[in-house]
Amino acid sequence: MKKWIVMGLAAVLAPLCPAAGESTEHADPVARLEATQAAALVGSPGLRAHRAELRAAAAESRFDAVSGSPYVEWQSEGLSGSGRQANGADYLRVGTPFNLPGQIGPAKTLVRNAAEWELAAHRVASLSTVTDASRRWLALAAAVELEALSSARVERLDSALEMQRKRFELGEIAGSEVRQIDLERITEIARLTERESRRNAAETALSELCGDQWLAARRGDLAALVAASTTPVAADLGGDELAAGPLVDQLERDAELARSEAALVAATAWGRAEIEAEWERIPAFEGLPSYDAWGFRVSVPLPIGAAGHRQREQARARADQAEAEAEAAKRRLQRAVEDAATDAAGAQAKLASLEPALAELSFVDRMLSEQFRLGAISYLAYIDGLSRFDRVVEEAINARLALLQARLDLAVLFGDSNAFPLTYANSGEEN
Repeated sequence: MKKWIVMGLAAVLAPLCPAAGESTEHADPVARLEATQAAALVGSPGLRAHRAELRAAAAESRFDAVSGSPYVEWQSEGLSGSGRQANGADYLRVGTPFNLPGQIGPAKTLVRNAAEWELAAHRVASLSTVTDASRRWLALAAAVELEALSSARVERLDSALEMQRKRFELGEIAGSEVRQIDLERITEIARLTERESRRNAAETALSELCGDQWLAARRGDLAALVAASTTPVAADLGGDELAAGPLVDQLERDAELARSEAALVAATAWGRAEIEAEWERIPAFEGLPSYDAWGFRVSVPLPIGAAGHRQREQARARADQAEAEAEAAKRRLQRAVEDAATDAAGAQAKLASLEPALAELSFVDRMLSEQFRLGAISYLAYIDGLSRFDRVVEEAINARLALLQARLDLAVLFGDSNAFPLTYANSGEEN
C-alpha cells in the first residue's frame, strides 16, 4: 500500500518540481516557451529570408519615388583615322531628372508609407515565426504528456503482470489470465513507441525552426500555461480591438502603400522633367577664333497620350484591388476571432467537466492497483479501470492543448500577450 501511495504522490508532484540541475527560470514553462520563441526569431532561416524579401520590396517602392540619377556626358566630334578634323568640336553635358512640384508630394508620401509598411511587415513576420514556434512547442508538450501517460501505464501493467505470474505459480489463476495481461502490456508498449516517435518528430520540427537553442517542454507544462494565460472576454472580441492588432495594421499598411504607389503613378505617368547644362568648345577655323559656350536644356513631359492614361488606369485598379483584398482579409480575421473564441469556450467547458474526475484520479489509480493486488477485482476490471483512467487524462491533455491553441490564435489576432505569452516586439524589424 505504501508503494502505491508513494507512486501517486510522485505522479502528482512531478509536474511541479524542476528536474535535477534545472534552473528555476527553466523550470517555468512560460520562460522556456518564451526562450524558444526568441530562439526562433534568431535561428529561423525562413524568417531571415522573409525579412530580406521585405527589405527588397520596400526598397523597390522607395526606388519608384526617386526621379532618377544625375549623369555626365562627353561628346567629341571630327575624329577620323587620319586625325581630328579642324572643325571638330567638344561638348560636356551634365544633367539630372527631377520631380515636378506635383510629383514631389506623392513621392515623399510613398517613401514614408513604404517605411511604415516595412516596419509593420517585419513585426508581422516575427509574429508569424513566434506563432509557428509556439504551435510546435505546444505539440511537443502534448506529446511529452501522452508519452508519459503510456509509460506510466506500461509500468503499471509490468507490476500487474508480475503479480499474475506469481499467482499462476501458486495455482491461483489460469495461464490465460497471465496471457491477457501480457497482451495488454504489449499493446501499450506499441502505443508508447508510437508516442515516442511523435515526441521525437515534434523535437525535430522545433530544431528545424529554432536550431539547437530551444528549451524542451516538460510534464505539466500544458496545465501551467492554461493557468498563466487567459481567454479574452466576449466584450474584448470586437472590431475595435482587432483593428488595433498587428495583422489588421499590416493590411491597412498594404492598402495605404498601394494607394501611394497609384498616386505616384498618376503624377508621373507621362514621365519626369529633366534639366541639363552644356559646355561646348568650338575650335578656331578658317581665321575665326575659337570660343567656349554654355547652354541649358529643360525637358518637361506633356500630359497627353494614351500610354499615360493607361498607366493611371492600371494603378487605380491595383489600388482598388488592394483595398478590396484588405477588407476581405479583415472579415476573415473577424471570423477567425469568432472561431478561436468558440474553440476556447468549448475546451474550457470540457476541462470543467473533467475536473471532478481529474481530482480523484490519484485516489482511483491507487485504489484499483491495491484492489487488484489483493485479488478483490479481476484483471478484466483492472484493465478496464486503467483504460478509463487514461482516457480521462488523455481527454484533459487534448482539451488543454486545444484551449492553448485557441488562446494563441486570439493573442496573435489582437497582439495581446496576456491571452498567451508572445515574444516578438523589437525583434529585428530592421529597415
